[in-house]
Formats: sequence, structure tokens, C-alpha cells
Amino acid sequence: MRKAVVSAGAVLLVLLLAAVLTGQWLQRTLTAAGLEQLHWQQLRWTDGALWLGEASGVQVTEQGRLGFRLDGIRLQPTWRDGPRIEQLLIDELQLVWQSAQQLPQRETETQWQFPDLEQLAGPLSWLPRELAVRSLLVQLPCEDEWCRLQGELQVSAEQQPLVIAAQLALQADEQYVQGQLQLREDAGAYLLQAELELPQPLPLAGLGQLSGHLHIDLENRGDQWLLHAGQLDARLARPELQALASLPAELRPDAMALQVTPQPGSLASWRDTIPLAMHMALEGGISGQLDTQLELSSQPQWQARLRDGLLQLDASKLAMAGLQARTVRLDWPFLGHISEQQLNLQLGKEALVTAQSLSLADVGLQLTGLRAEVGGASLSVPLATPDQLQLDTPLRIGATRLAHAALKPQGWNLNGRLQQSPTGLTLDGSLAALSGLNADLRMNWPSGQPWQLQATLQEIFLRAADPLMGTFTDWPALLSFSSGRITGQLQATGRDGLDRLTGQLSLSGGQGIYDRASFTGLSLPLEIMLQNEQLQLDTDALRITSLDPGLPLGPLQASGRYRATLNEPTTGALDLRSASLGVLDGKIILEPATLDLGQARQTLVAMVEGVELARLFEVYPAEGLSGQGTLDGRFPISLVDGNLLIADGRLQAREPGVLRYQAEQLRELAASNPNLEQLAVALDNFQYQVLASDLSYDEQGVLVLGLRLEGSNPAFQQGRPVHLNIRLEEDIPALLTSLQLTGKVNEVIRKRVEQFYLQRRSP
Repeated sequence: MRKAVVSAGAVLLVLLLAAVLTGQWLQRTLTAAGLEQLHWQQLRWTDGALWLGEASGVQVTEQGRLGFRLDGIRLQPTWRDGPRIEQLLIDELQLVWQSAQQLPQRETETQWQFPDLEQLAGPLSWLPRELAVRSLLVQLPCEDEWCRLQGELQVSAEQQPLVIAAQLALQADEQYVQGQLQLREDAGAYLLQAELELPQPLPLAGLGQLSGHLHIDLENRGDQWLLHAGQLDARLARPELQALASLPAELRPDAMALQVTPQPGSLASWRDTIPLAMHMALEGGISGQLDTQLELSSQPQWQARLRDGLLQLDASKLAMAGLQARTVRLDWPFLGHISEQQLNLQLGKEALVTAQSLSLADVGLQLTGLRAEVGGASLSVPLATPDQLQLDTPLRIGATRLAHAALKPQGWNLNGRLQQSPTGLTLDGSLAALSGLNADLRMNWPSGQPWQLQATLQEIFLRAADPLMGTFTDWPALLSFSSGRITGQLQATGRDGLDRLTGQLSLSGGQGIYDRASFTGLSLPLEIMLQNEQLQLDTDALRITSLDPGLPLGPLQASGRYRATLNEPTTGALDLRSASLGVLDGKIILEPATLDLGQARQTLVAMVEGVELARLFEVYPAEGLSGQGTLDGRFPISLVDGNLLIADGRLQAREPGVLRYQAEQLRELAASNPNLEQLAVALDNFQYQVLASDLSYDEQGVLVLGLRLEGSNPAFQQGRPVHLNIRLEEDIPALLTSLQLTGKVNEVIRKRVEQFYLQRRSP
């Protein structure tokens, strides 16, 4: 008896030691599998079965966190045909799932590989012959709360040959989940069939409302997989995918449907690929579809090649961040490659975006018939850091009609290349209007810094077809060029919008017509600056060689600065530093002044220097009038609502000179009038010591001269002094019109002069 007790005690000791070692091994194994916070209690052996009152723990993987709790566990072993678990019954199993998006980020280097079922055959053979969960409660994070699905799980397993069957049924209100799985061993191969059905949308947090059906039929031989059949049909309504979070709300789809159909008989190994046909449909304000052929492989990691891809999107209207578009369509053929780290795409040659109309309210721009060709674009996106994407695309953008308040409606085209990298964005291209205005563009936008744009005008040659006249709405209708050359550069910078613009424009060799005056030798270097809605134009060397409004003038020289706001560009202030105009071998000089064009009246002071009487009488159409002398003077000029006024002007000869009036008409009148006879004799060779005049000019263009002459004619009464006061009135516009009509002028000027003459004669 004593010997039997000792033997029993030894066996019990060995069993306890084995249990302790097994428990430690099981603890380490479960921890290595990602199981944490393991707890159990009420462990006992009763009626040939192991009973566990309660067990709980947490498993953390890359995909998320799974908390579990088991109650009422009964494990019954069997030693028939070797030790194994005959039955595992669980009264209640609770599972609580949280996706990785809802958890703090964890650093992990584990990489999932598709398993070799032969390597799993050993562990799978230890599955219970019967496993049942009478009450299965699954708790999932939904949109604003937790979704609780309740059901049951049944699993059966046979050892030789290995046969495993599992059924899952869960339900919560109208949603339910059904799943089936069968794995069986057949002549060295393993056949796997699985099916999952979710007919009603299940609102999952971080994902959306998911519904669909999955069916798959696989055969495994070592490291080779044979796909007999398969189909995935899934629909995601109100998607909450992290990949869509960076898109504006107007661009996010309302629902996404995905179909994946493997091609039958596809062989996949660690070196080969599985070809899959994928179709995705998008619903919402933007609708469309994505079709492509996937070549899925697992070495050196899971990756897929995208072939024969076509992305088509349509939107009847789009409205976002000041942009509105109608009838937008995108057609992008593509190929690509996607791995766990990166997505690479290459667009086909016919990649195209079109829109019936597009408007940018903030800048008042409207485009019609928009067409953007981006064929050949390449895109590389690191999936872990999508903001580090790299894009390289040629641009061919055209609009049949571009409308803006400052531009005449017409077609425009932009050709160039756009590049985006982690360091920033660059654009090189050329912008061209149908009018012939062209500019080369260079844009650089470093990451986190202001963007910079440089525009270089391609040389503009001003001929009959004037690109400036054909482009800008505010171009003066009465200004036209027959020759000239314009060059220039503009530099702009900003963050959210335009902060500063500077530039230089230069016009040289300008020749043409303004209103009823012709001009030659126009040269205008211009400095431009725009900042904080303040516009500034500056020139130091405006020059016109000759100007002919009916009277030959020139040269004209001026320098000054114009300041205005963009809201009221025509009512700014002109700082006139200097201005002079050549007149009759002399010149008129304007004193420096500041003109406020927002006021109804502006005032200037003009100085007359060295005007020659001989040149005046050459151009003035007065029969028999001639003379010599040099005039100087000073007179104030007022601009009132655009009309030129002069009051209290003064002119005076520098030194004695000569006036001769030898008109036949005066002689005829003097023959019958003694007083006129004496005046005619005196003016026949009047040598003046004083020639002075008051001067005024009114809104109707009438020039009034109050002449005061003091001098004598040696042949008249032995040189007796003569004082004359003469009032002269002249309609200057009519005079200039007469001069132009009697002279050789451009046909355009002649027609404008004739029209002006008819308008003045009309009552």
C-alpha cells in the first residue's frame, strides 16, 4: 500500500510539474502572438473535463486592438487514438474591436505573409473535434456609438484527413453577418472554401456603412496557391476612409462599390502572380468608375501591378472654395504599381479632363470649353506619408473662351510641365492668347514658403494686328500702332493669394495714331509694382519724337509716377516730375505737380520757352502774315472733367522783333478807309520793342489773345511810335481740323477729322 501511495504521489508531482511548464509555455506563446493582459480564474477539473470560469485578454496587431472575454469554458480531452481535445464549449464569448485609427500609433516591423497551410496542419490538428460558442457577442465601433452583434459560432474538425468546418451567424436589429469556412486535406493538397455575407449596411467607425458578399475557392500545395473561383462584391456607403480625409468635402463620394473577380485557374506562388479584374463605381456629386487588371504577388512583399486601367469621373456641377464648374469629365487611362509602401501611376497619352464651364469668383475669371491634356503624367505616393507625393506631368490646357473684366473674351492656351515633390512645386510653360499675346511662365512654390512667379513677355511687334488691342478691354479705342516693339518681365509672389507684383515693360519704336494725332518714335520704359491692393506705375524716360495733331510738335519728354488702388485704377494720383513738349522751335515745360485724378479739377503751370514767331507764321494759315521774334511765357492750365482750360496766361517777346502783315485783303480795305490805310502802312514792316499778350482758352476750344504791340515802322511817319491793342480769337479744334484736311494725313486720321467736323457742325 505504501508503495502505491508513493507511486501515485510521484505521478501527481510529474503532472503538476508538466502543468506548470505547459502553463509557462502557453503564457509565452500567447504573449508572442500579441496577446496581452491575460487573466483567468476558477480553474478546476471535474467529470473528466477542464473547467474555466472566466478568461480575458487583449490582442494587439497592426490592424487594431481586440479585447475578449470568455465565460463558462468546458474543455473535454480524449486519449482515444492519441491525446486531443474532443470538445470545447463556451457559454459566452465577448469580442470588442477597435481599429488602428482609433488607437495610438505603435511602432512595428512585423510583415504579414500568406501562410503555407501544410505548416499549419500540425497546429490545426489540435483543434477540438467540436467547438461551440453558445452566445457570441461582438462589439464594433460604429458611427456615433458601438454596434453590438449577437449570435453563435460552430466549428468541427477531423484529424485524418484534416477536415475543418466553421459557421458564424451574428445579428443586430436588421444587420446580420453570416460566414462559412471549410478546409480539407486531399492527396497532399489543402482545399479552402470560404464565404462571408453582409446583406445589410453595417455602420463601422473609420470605414463607413459596409455591405457585400465574398466567396473564395483556393487550393494550396506547399508554397503554391491555385485559385479555382472567387468573387468580391462590396459596397461602402458614407465612406470614412482615411485616404479620403484629405479631399475637399465636395470631392468625397457618397458611396463606393467594389467588384474583384479572379480569373479561374490562376496559379500564384511566391514568384508568380494572381491576375484579378477589378471594377469600382463611385456615387455622389462625382460619379464614375475605375476598371483595371491587377497582377497580385507576394514576393518580396505583397504588391500589385495595375494594367489596362481606366478611370472615368463625371460631375454635372462642382462648387468649392470659390470655384464653380459644370459638366466636368475625367478620362484617364493608366498603369501602375502599388505595394505596402508606395503607389506609382503612369497616365496614358490620352489622359484628359474637360469642363463645359469653370469660374473663379474670387478673381472674376470664367472659362468656357476647358480642355486639359495630362497624358504621360507620372505620380508616386508614399502611402505612409501621402503629402510627400511626387508628380511630373506635361500640361496642355486650353479654353475656347476666357472672360475677365480686364480681358477681351477669346481663347487661351497654356502649355508646359508641372512638377510636385516634397521640396515644393514648379511650373514651366507658355501662356498664349488667340490675339497673339504670349508669355513664358516660371513658377516655383517651395514647401512652407511663398510661391514665386516670373512671366517673360515674348517680343510683341505692333503692326496692323495689335495683340494688346486684341487682349485688353481698357485699351484705348482711338490708339493704334503701325510699328513698335514691346518687351517685359513680371515677378509675383504670395501665399494664399497675390501679395506683391513687380515688373518692367518697355515700348520702343512706337509709331501710330491716337485720336486725330499721329506720332512717331514713342519710347516708354515702365516700372510696375502692385502690393496690398496698391498699384504704382513709374517711368523716367517717356519720349515721343514727333506728334502731329495738325501742328507739328515734338519731341515730348516726361517722367512721373502714378499711384492708385485696384478698386479704382483710374482715380489715382499722378506725380509729374518733369514734362516738356517741343513747339515751334521752342518748348512748353510743365512745372512738377501732383494731380489727383479723383477730383473734378486739376491744375498745372506751363512755361513757354523760345517759341519762334517765324515758325508760327509758317504753320498758321494767315495770308501775308510773317515776322521774327522769340516768345516766352507762363500760364496756368486747369483740367476740368477732362477739358483743358487756360486763364490769365501771359506771353512776351524776349527782345525787339519784326511783324509784317502784307495781305491783299487789307490793302483793298485800306483804299477806302484812311485809318485802315495808316494801319496797313504801319504793319507793312512793324518793328516792335514790346510784344505781349494775355491768353485764355475755354471749354469750347476758343483761344483768346489780347495782344499789346509797341514799336514803329521807319517808313511810317518818320518812325513815329505806334501802340496797338489787338484781340484775336481762334477756334483751335477747328483750326487743327482745317490744317489736317488741307494737309497730307493718314486716311484713318482724315476719317476721324471729318467725323469730328460733322459732329461740331451738328446742332
